[in-house]
Amino acid sequence: MTHHVNGKFWLAGFKVKAAYMILLMGLAGVLSSGGAVAAENTVPAKEIDRKFFGMHIHHLDVPYPKGQRSGWPFIPFGSWRLWWTYTNWYELEPAKGKWDFSRLDRYVELAEKHDVDVMLTLGRTPQWASSRPKEPCGQGLGCAAEPSDLNDWADYVRTVASRYKGRISVYEIWNEPAFSEVEATFRDGRAAQSYSGSAAKMVELAKVAYTTLKEVDPAITVVSPSVTIEGNGLKRLEAFLKLGGGRWADAIGFHFYVAPPEVIADVASRLRTLLNTYDLSNKPIWNTEMGYQFARADLGIQSQAPKGRWQDILDHEQGAGYVARALILSAGSGIQRVYWFNWDGEPPHPTMGLAGSAGHSPTTMSIAYNKVFNWLVGSRLTGCTRSSLEVWSCGIERGSRRGVLVWSEKVGGEWNPSPFRAVAFEQIGRADAAIDPGQKIPIGPVPILVKAEPAAW
Repeated sequence: MTHHVNGKFWLAGFKVKAAYMILLMGLAGVLSSGGAVAAENTVPAKEIDRKFFGMHIHHLDVPYPKGQRSGWPFIPFGSWRLWWTYTNWYELEPAKGKWDFSRLDRYVELAEKHDVDVMLTLGRTPQWASSRPKEPCGQGLGCAAEPSDLNDWADYVRTVASRYKGRISVYEIWNEPAFSEVEATFRDGRAAQSYSGSAAKMVELAKVAYTTLKEVDPAITVVSPSVTIEGNGLKRLEAFLKLGGGRWADAIGFHFYVAPPEVIADVASRLRTLLNTYDLSNKPIWNTEMGYQFARADLGIQSQAPKGRWQDILDHEQGAGYVARALILSAGSGIQRVYWFNWDGEPPHPTMGLAGSAGHSPTTMSIAYNKVFNWLVGSRLTGCTRSSLEVWSCGIERGSRRGVLVWSEKVGGEWNPSPFRAVAFEQIGRADAAIDPGQKIPIGPVPILVKAEPAAW
């Protein structure tokens, strides 16, 4: 993530399109009057495992300005992306051949203790290795440039992968690059993104990293450089793929900073179209970073009326709805992993943390993440659809059980479960409720799970 981008995209006037609607298989008749938008189901329904639920944690080892540290999340998740964790190349190897693995060692030990999968994002070049050592970047000089010698890059990748063989299973090539073939990569006196070179040079870096990682351990998963949707996101990815970059990745990384969450399905559809163009339909999509900003009364940060930007500061009810809907629609769109940004974000950084009190207290957002984890892990989503009344329904299965995840984009909606034989529904942050025969269910922007049996999902 970078904070010096304006965050605007094509969200204004958001319109649902058939291209991103996923058919609610087996439950097509459960929508209320108004009719469903017909769509094609292009993503096979697979059982969701805990690794789908990823997280960023920033202040376990590096304190906030006042000296306190956050704690390990008290909600379940399965994957941890090491970014904003002070584990960049320039921190691991501040001088050529001089290594400091103390912090990364501690993180890997923590991950093993809590049984979470680790992804390390590669990059941020040390000044001594930089091809543009005087170029200002977000963290000093030279860090957004490609290395001047690919042998230094290969040595860095090999050294890290060898040290953590069997312990770090996923490597991401770079975070949020911009490419000179697409745009000016140096603006306002510094590198505009985390990478300021060309797509051609990035493909070279990807090739060296991929081949080196696979030599160390063929079981390693390599994720492509993760561009962000903001601005020229899709054009950046295409510039990389056009030059053959997709060959050097097992998964395609992308940052889904969009609002409202329903836009995720459209972006996923656009990504698949792009991958198909370059014969990469077999590559899974990983959402390696996304999140929203939340009000924090204890810090004097107030909510704002949402304007369709991910930077909108949401109240906690809105925040719970955004978190839950983003996770559900990511799974429903066939995205393989979602790394939430973040657990413990507080000033001087944006208040994007799911937790309060420097990562130590629950919020409605952390409760929503936890509830959706419990709903989705071990389940399959059989498809999501939106009615003309702005009501969303996603079929869900676990073993022989069937249910429907339902919400409205607006406050004050209701949903008729007929002909689905609903007897109860689960809510986020509230008690379960029974359903009388023929009863319409009040719904709003926070999803509920409607069930055919009263037992907890």
